[in-house]
Parts: sequence; C-alpha cells; structure tokens
Amino acid sequence: MELLEGSRKPKSATMLTPQFIGKLCTLPYPVVKIILQYYTVGTIYSKTNKEFKHSLYKNILVAMEAHMAMNLQKSDMKAVCYEPINKLLKRFKKTNPMSKQLNAFGEKFDECSYWIHKSDLPKEKTNVVVYMHGGGYLLNMIDSQLAFSAALHFALDDQTAAHTSILIIDYSLTMFDHIYPTQLYECLRTYSNLVKSGYTNITLMGDSAGAHMSLSLARAIAYPEEVKLQFDYFSQFNVNFNISDLPQPIALILDAPWVQPCTPPLPSRHHIDTTGDIIGFDVNLGHYLVENLDQKFINNFLKFTNTNWDEHWAKVDAINNGNTLIIVGEREVLRDGMEDFYHIANKSGSIQYCVEPGGIHAGMVYIESLDYMGKKGGKRAIRGEFNDKFGINLVSDFLNTRGFKE
Repeated sequence: MELLEGSRKPKSATMLTPQFIGKLCTLPYPVVKIILQYYTVGTIYSKTNKEFKHSLYKNILVAMEAHMAMNLQKSDMKAVCYEPINKLLKRFKKTNPMSKQLNAFGEKFDECSYWIHKSDLPKEKTNVVVYMHGGGYLLNMIDSQLAFSAALHFALDDQTAAHTSILIIDYSLTMFDHIYPTQLYECLRTYSNLVKSGYTNITLMGDSAGAHMSLSLARAIAYPEEVKLQFDYFSQFNVNFNISDLPQPIALILDAPWVQPCTPPLPSRHHIDTTGDIIGFDVNLGHYLVENLDQKFINNFLKFTNTNWDEHWAKVDAINNGNTLIIVGEREVLRDGMEDFYHIANKSGSIQYCVEPGGIHAGMVYIESLDYMGKKGGKRAIRGEFNDKFGINLVSDFLNTRGFKE
C-alpha cells in the first residue's frame, strides 16, 4: 500500500527569532570544544556513557542539540525542524533496508497512526506495541525515533517478534497550537480503533512526552469517569466510543517519562553533573501544551508527581501487576521527577525501574538508535547487532519474557 499523508499542517515560510539566530551563530563553539575534548581529555559524554566512547559523531550531535535546546519557540521549530510523517516514512522506506523486511511498513491504520510492522498471526494472538514519540508535544517524530520503532522488531526473539505488531501515532503538535486534550483524544481514538479492529492485547510505549501520553492513556482507560469529565468540559472533541468498554493496556514501557511538564526542574538531588543533557531547565514546552487552561482541573492527566497511588494509580493494571518498565538516564535533568513518580506509583513494588549509567534524556531513541539509521544501520539491525544497547535490550527482554505470545 502506498504511504499515505500523515501531516495535518504544511510547513510555511516563518521568520526565525533573534534568539534562535544567535544560537545558530554560536553553534561552532560547542562543536569545536567537543572535538578538542574528545581527542584529549574526553567529553562529558564519552567519560560517562559507553555510547559516546567511540563515536565523535554522537558527541558532536548531542552537544549541538544541547546548545540549541533551551527556550524553544514555535516559529523556529516550524521553520527549521518540522517534517510531515509521510516524508519521514518515505525516506526511511527508500534508505533503510529494515522497511523491506517489515510487514505493512508505513501503511496507515487510522487518522493519525501507521504500521511499522503488522503480524500475520490472528489478532487475538497479537500484541500491538503502540509507540508514541517524544518531543515535548511540540516536535514531530524524527529519524532516530522511527529507526528505534523499526529496529525493535529485530531486537525481539523470533517467537515474540512473530506475535508482535508495532504501530506509531502521529499526534497533533503544539507547534500548530494543538493544546491539551487534543493529543489524549487522538491517542484514545486510535486505541479504540485498534480494539474495534479486534486487537485486545495492547502495550503502550513512549519516550519523554510519549511516555507521558502512555501514562495519560492508561489512566484514562482505568478511570473512564475521570476522563469523561475532561471531555465533557472540552466538548469540541467528539468521543463517539465508550471508554469504559476499552480493555486496559497489558503493559507500559516508559523511556524517560516527562511526568511534570509545567514544573521547572531543580538541580539534581543526586549531585550528578547534568551538563550537556538535551533537556533544558525551562518549561516552555509544558506551557505550550496547557496555555491558559486550569492546571488543577487537568492535573490528573498532566502532573503525575501531584498524584497518589490510592486515588490515581490503584486501578491501572500494568502499574500493579509487574508489567511496567521505566528507563531513566543517570544524568537527566528531569531524573528526580521521574524518581518521585516511581515512588508514588510503585506501591505494589512491581515496577521495573532502570537507571542507565551516564545516560541522558531518552538515550534509547536519541542515541542508541542512531546506529540503526541508513543502509548500514538497517543491515546492522537485521543482523541482530544489539550488544551493549542498554535501553533497546531492556525493552526487548521485557517483551520477550512477559508471555505476550500466547
């Protein structure tokens, strides 16, 4: 099937802000600095995390991203970063050999979701891993995130891979002024459409904002009366399906969950040097999501560190039955908030919480997956070369050992 249109907004001519131009003009400084450090004393990345020890490219790329990260503006992101999902899928299909070995790659499922791989087995025997990308709800999916979603198929053991389908959701972006609860509505709609199509074994997976959405979605399904109040208030969203009839997700995979979007992070209480993380200390992205909405009213789907287990997580099956994985980077700016949420939700003691040594924000999709981009990277994934991939191996082992292949 031909790759279908995935964008709901075209790129338009936009002026760059003086602040962004200033960052671009000073970009050579961190690049030169990181190159000199790499070949002499080592960089903050190469000295703390194995992914960077033998890759100058990764050091330079992340240093550039960290330099540009603070105080992102919508107009700059529209002009420089935005790419429709259909273009991303077409380029991947053209350049990465993984696409040819993935069934139904790029086929559209509903208004805003696409298959990465579709199992040939009966739907009742299939686990659909629904991947929601990060980017602060501001940015679209990027190449490394798409490469991760494809490479995951090849990281699974043969039996699990045969029983696993992978679907990505291209939700609307705050870049185009789509604020809460637009993304929650779209993801719920796709979840409902999967169930209507006969899929009942669904795993939610996301990085950063995508992990935030995974938690929001899990809460919405476990607490349908709460989310009904949300959509009763935001009446422009036509929820023409019964949320209370939806089966809960069988598992949650949360990479660097963004659990408090509108709360400025404090310096690390672990006394870890977070220099060079790709997440800044500002809260622009969270404010784009909520704008002038009443944050108290939407709190239970926004700030998960301002929740408690008894009222907000006791009914979420995956949180309490050993089917939740949380991956956190040791050097993440946002690590403390993730840890606070873990302690709130882990009353049953069954959440798997893993800290990557020297890891930065969402390293699995932004760093590890770089090795599976392009022709050479795709061949590497097909050969199953995932040695020493901290996050990818955690996720594949989690799925391989959960018995989602009955």
